[in-house]
Amino acid sequence: MNLRFLIASARKFWWLAVLMAIIGAAGMFGYSSTQTPLFKATTSLHFALDRGASATDLNQGSAYTQSQMLSFAQLVQGSSVLEPVIDELDLETTPKGLAKSLQVSIPQDTVTMRITATTTDPRGSAALATSVGEHLIEEVQGVAPKNPDGTSTITAVIYDDAVAPAFQTSPDKKKDALLGGLVGGIAGAAAALVVALLDTRVRSEETLAEASRHPVLGVVTKSPLLSGRTIAMAQQPLSHTAEEFLRIRSALTYASVNSRVKVLLVTACLPGEGKSTVSVNLAMALAGKQDSVLLIDADLRRPRAHEYAGIDGSVGLTNVLLHEVDVDIAKHRIRGTGLDILPAGKIPPNPAEMLTSQRMADLVASMTDEYSYIVIDTPPVLSVADANLLAPIVDGVILAVDASKTRRANLTRTMKTLESGGARILGTVLNRARGDSHREKYYSEDLVD
Repeated sequence: MNLRFLIASARKFWWLAVLMAIIGAAGMFGYSSTQTPLFKATTSLHFALDRGASATDLNQGSAYTQSQMLSFAQLVQGSSVLEPVIDELDLETTPKGLAKSLQVSIPQDTVTMRITATTTDPRGSAALATSVGEHLIEEVQGVAPKNPDGTSTITAVIYDDAVAPAFQTSPDKKKDALLGGLVGGIAGAAAALVVALLDTRVRSEETLAEASRHPVLGVVTKSPLLSGRTIAMAQQPLSHTAEEFLRIRSALTYASVNSRVKVLLVTACLPGEGKSTVSVNLAMALAGKQDSVLLIDADLRRPRAHEYAGIDGSVGLTNVLLHEVDVDIAKHRIRGTGLDILPAGKIPPNPAEMLTSQRMADLVASMTDEYSYIVIDTPPVLSVADANLLAPIVDGVILAVDASKTRRANLTRTMKTLESGGARILGTVLNRARGDSHREKYYSEDLVD
């Protein structure tokens, strides 16, 4: 997992984070809407020691009062203050229950106190805070030391009356929705990362090159031309899909610089990954250079090449190997091209033995003198051993990799299997990749001179 992986995951799964953020915000907003609104009102009191007139006496008095503030705060929670409040406001509760609705705070190094009342009624909150403040003053003056004349040495006044709040304090719907959206977005991003880590499919050309450790000869994007069993190169030779196979043909030219690459074997990891699609279209692309190309359908278990070409596949490779017909009779020329197709023929009970026979080797060797290229379509590597068995008689192997199906583990196993069989892997072709809409639009538009 690196920065490129994280960026790719974000680009691919951004919608999941957004969706989770929306769900989180909507969920928290809905939850807040079902909660009972609460209102807070605060009254502020000031305490002073009524003794002495000098500066020293005043300082000592202030220090004494500060030291008593915590004791005064404890009185707010007591029944001696709250029972008169309950009687005055006619509340149906107990002092212990009412204490839960009150909050007392004392600013540091001051002789002031804030009493905050929280109720479901804005006016009730203001009335409760005011009543508690008034009865606290009475209680403090009652328990404080007395002057010689019998008056309390502590004086307390309300300097800031409680006012009924205009807006509810909680729940804060906007804040809750923002928090829910944030948590949902984080959860969505985490889920996207987990999904990306668990998705081991080979999605991109960069991932394929890294996982296979072999050159990527080309990328074939999803296209309606390839959805059916037809030869896209023959159907629309100027299409974007045709251009992609021409790029693969060019890449093969560079692969044959140091040694001969004339007999090509095309296979895949598992069934359904498009190796027959790559085989027939690559063969047509090679034939487009005015070269003669032979496509041999060596998939003697599930042959498909004849379906792409629209020819009779009942007579083909197996009949030739059994000397039932001559190869010139069994093969079919695609009209207007240099491509011949030798279908699989009837399905034999022993495909592996027929493909490893000397007759098969002799057939391929004899065809190399007649054709510029020979493309052999074989079964998937991880299903049967046919591709490995044919590796010694070909010049190179091309592996078709489905961007929507092929897993990295299967790709690694396939590469090891081919290499252990002595195959020369020319490269890979990423099939059914996500296309570039801008490039495809260029090829789909009608160009007028």
